Amino acid sequence: IPILQAAQAVAKRPLSLYASPWTSPVWMKTNGAMTGRGTLKGSPGDKYHQAWAKYFIRFLDEYAKHNLTFWAVTAGNEPTAGEIIFYPFQCLGFSPEHQRDFIAQDLGPALANSSHRHVQLIIL
Repeated sequence: IPILQAAQAVAKRPLSLYASPWTSPVWMKTNGAMTGRGTLKGSPGDKYHQAWAKYFIRFLDEYAKHNLTFWAVTAGNEPTAGEIIFYPFQCLGFSPEHQRDFIAQDLGPALANSSHRHVQLIIL
């Protein structure tokens, strides 16, 4: 946050920030681990997917408290990495259909019903 605030202070125009999470908390994941093959437990629209969408809103809320607003978020960074069995870095797997349904049923509505409705959703 201090680095972003310093950059914002010297920028000649507003910063266009975007956020892209590597993974959800492990209690939400099918493999119970930060790395390796794992997706969100359950199905879009359920308690895990709704909780993950709420994490995005909370993240945006906390940065906004420091006068930092985001232009965009992604549903996840490198979503196919979470489909690789021994992937050695933090990841959360999403098939194209799973990501689409998570956005349609959980993340999209959460953003639309929040003070962050201006934040764009982009796909990486």
